[in-house]
Amino acid sequence: MIRQNMHIHSSYSWDSKLNLDTIAHILVENHISYGAITDHVEFDREDVLSVIKRLNIRNEEINHINQLYQGKLILLKAVEISEPHWYPDEVKELEKVEDLDFIMGSIHSIPRNAESKYEREDVYYRYYKEVIKMIQANQIDVVGHLDYINRYYGKDYSFYRQLSDIFSLLKEYDMILEMNTSAERRCHLNTFPSLEKLVRYKLIKNEIVLGTDAHRENELVSNLEQAELITKELGFQPVIYQKRKRIKL
Repeated sequence: MIRQNMHIHSSYSWDSKLNLDTIAHILVENHISYGAITDHVEFDREDVLSVIKRLNIRNEEINHINQLYQGKLILLKAVEISEPHWYPDEVKELEKVEDLDFIMGSIHSIPRNAESKYEREDVYYRYYKEVIKMIQANQIDVVGHLDYINRYYGKDYSFYRQLSDIFSLLKEYDMILEMNTSAERRCHLNTFPSLEKLVRYKLIKNEIVLGTDAHRENELVSNLEQAELITKELGFQPVIYQKRKRIKL
């Protein structure tokens, strides 16, 4: 299997200090051929022109690193947008960045203080409803860390009708899921989404990307071998994106 990590945050994200040189060095050391720099974009923090300026500077640095590691590593230029469907005009403007390889959309706005079973079921219902709205807005390529809500509640309060709708919409809009390995280090679960949901997703879509959601050096290959094993056992086709086009590995 050609190794990949399609979810990495660099120092161009507000919550990471990882510089691109360090990322590239560690990925090459671990024989990872593709690494996607998916820096945060949160339009409640900054305007779209500031985001584009930051990404253009980052992308020039990525170009330089790709030249240095030619034949060993390709760093892909990506973003992870929080609640992209809340900001359709900004996302449309961001899409004009010419060398953007893919857009990952994630739901990060999650209430974390629901106590009763009823309250938690309501929070889960609203979380998956936002995922559905995000997909229907049709501006992203990859849905990031589905099930991220389990980080805060442990037990799964999913609504399976909603999940069926999500998987059907992924097929309709030709989007794919990320298998995110941060679940193990963040809340001692296997993956985001759960193994059970990955099995259900496989019935609908065969393609997937793998990511560790790295913000620190020790997270760049964290639980990646486990994700690769799951990919092989479930029969998924790993893919990457270049210029917003999906490529099978």
